[in-house]
Amino acid sequence: MIDWANLQPDKIKLLAKHFTSGRRGKKVEFVGIHYMAGNLTTEGCWNVWQTREASAHYCVEDDGTIGQTVYDRDTSWALGDFDANCRSINIEHASMADGTVTDQTLDAGAHLTAAICLAYDLGKPEWLVNVFPHCYFMATSCPGQLYKSQKDAYIARAQYWYDEMTKPAAPVKPSEPAKPPLPDALKQFTDLDSTAWYIGPLEKAVSAGYINGYGDGRIGPDDSLTRGQAVCIVANAADAVFDHPFDDVVASPYYYDAIAWAKSAGIVSGNDGEFRPNDHCTRAEFASMLCNWQGGEAVGEPAGYSDWANVPDWAKNAVAWAIEHAVISGNAGHIRPNDPCTRAEGAAMLVNLLL
Repeated sequence: MIDWANLQPDKIKLLAKHFTSGRRGKKVEFVGIHYMAGNLTTEGCWNVWQTREASAHYCVEDDGTIGQTVYDRDTSWALGDFDANCRSINIEHASMADGTVTDQTLDAGAHLTAAICLAYDLGKPEWLVNVFPHCYFMATSCPGQLYKSQKDAYIARAQYWYDEMTKPAAPVKPSEPAKPPLPDALKQFTDLDSTAWYIGPLEKAVSAGYINGYGDGRIGPDDSLTRGQAVCIVANAADAVFDHPFDDVVASPYYYDAIAWAKSAGIVSGNDGEFRPNDHCTRAEFASMLCNWQGGEAVGEPAGYSDWANVPDWAKNAVAWAIEHAVISGNAGHIRPNDPCTRAEGAAMLVNLLL
């Protein structure tokens, strides 16, 4: 059973015939107990009832699996007495050749009986009070040994489960909600918080090949993006082609090719002949790289940012362009243009621009 309290079975295979919609205004008053006279599954009972004018609400299989073939709100054709059918919920139990049921079937069926008694306010399960065998209503061998050698064990188990289900819940210390799993593209990294704001942008940036990890299982979302890393990210997004005239000569360090490409493309420029690849890349600097790459032009000066005056003059067009195109956004009206851009922020800016 998936949910005993709400009577949600393990499987549902509803009949389209051989039952009656509704209950003719009757309320559920008891549980009807049956055996299948065979070791059948829910599907097996469903097949039998296609040609036989009979049905039950639930089927308990030999391993304790519970299936439903008629909704509780409807009347199953189970007891040979229509008025009794309207007032009952009926359970079929898989049985062996001698009419006995397995321990798993007995326990699951008794648990289901207790759950029904609780759900419909019938009280603690009692034989011939709110639990009745099929043979009570007509001459039949049903429910086999559940009416004979296994009756006492069945009712005792039903009462046990009823007591368990009606116990006051023990106080439970509030626990932290389980965190969602990381997306597949990010599962390789060990330093990510799956609830953090950057998960969506990083997933897209990593999947697109814009940004890579360090090689030690980390990607450093909160690390400051260096100017060398920033140029590499832009080069990855641009699918930049580097000229390597000799197979046995490799440019070094890792950012050399990307910086050379970005310089020739007018994306970056040095200061007094220096690029400072290992310095922190500010948010304004990265916005400028993206703007230069795209050839962006701002329409006007953005309003509503209390620190706009802190944007360097050389970066004002780029930052304004980035705001206009939702590449960068202010947090509570702050752009933070001169703050180091984190690797997660850089990935988000690139994703906002391209994806």
